Amino acid sequence: MNAVAVRPRFSGHETFACRFAWLPKAVKLIGWDAAALSDDERSILELGLGKNMVRALRFWLEAFDVASAKSGQWELLPFGQAVFGEGGLDPYIERVETQWLLHWRLSTAVQNPLFAWRHILYRRMRVDFTRSELLAEMRAEGERLGFAHSDVTLLQHADAFLHTYLGSLSPSSPEDALDGPLVDLGILRRLGRRRGGTERIEPVFALDRVPLAQIGGPVVDYAIASYWHARRAGEAVVTFRDLAHGEGSPGATLRLEAEDLRDHLERSTAQWSYRPSGDAGIVTAVVPPDPDHFLREAYA
Repeated sequence: MNAVAVRPRFSGHETFACRFAWLPKAVKLIGWDAAALSDDERSILELGLGKNMVRALRFWLEAFDVASAKSGQWELLPFGQAVFGEGGLDPYIERVETQWLLHWRLSTAVQNPLFAWRHILYRRMRVDFTRSELLAEMRAEGERLGFAHSDVTLLQHADAFLHTYLGSLSPSSPEDALDGPLVDLGILRRLGRRRGGTERIEPVFALDRVPLAQIGGPVVDYAIASYWHARRAGEAVVTFRDLAHGEGSPGATLRLEAEDLRDHLERSTAQWSYRPSGDAGIVTAVVPPDPDHFLREAYA
């Protein structure tokens, strides 16, 4: 996908990572009154949040692909309806499958990806970084795409990523100490300290690989089908390299080792046909790669 087609999002979260209870509370409010969430005062009263947090909640509803607003009326999107709606698969985020699926939806938007997520998960070669190193990279990448955001905006956006997967690094209030739904996934960790881009000693963060067993085969199948549907629609086959390392791919997004993914494909003969071919390998769908089918399978 070329740079012109991608319109990344840099802001809108008001510096707040999503809290665990926000999505279920917002879905309940939408079900009660589709317009209430568009009104600051009513949202503050019904949700018990400050104005900036209400605005952040709206951002995360859209970023997680749970709900969207049109002409002031909020409605659940298909993924949000399936998981959080009436009779939903996991309306209170009680299962780890939901956490992984939320991470997937958050990280893999095609046209309007979150800039920090796209850069950290798919554009960097190294897995470790400090905040100052990340800022310099994001500044250069933003300029390459034709944007000129301030360092404050870029750092706030980078911190939103860090807080989403590590929790609040230095809570300044009881609300800040409440972790979000993706903290337990283990894809990001602190890795000591080193001299960063500012020559100051800074904390180092690193992306981790996650065993497939910790994610679950059905979630991986959902990710493969979603990737195929969103980025390879109409194609009969995809390469293993794309599934393992491509932008928005199951391997890169779920932090899978390539061998884990290959083993899964070789075992899942009812869903995928994997044929080794040089360094890449070719994957064919045995059944149509329908994300909705695999979403239900993830909760079976």
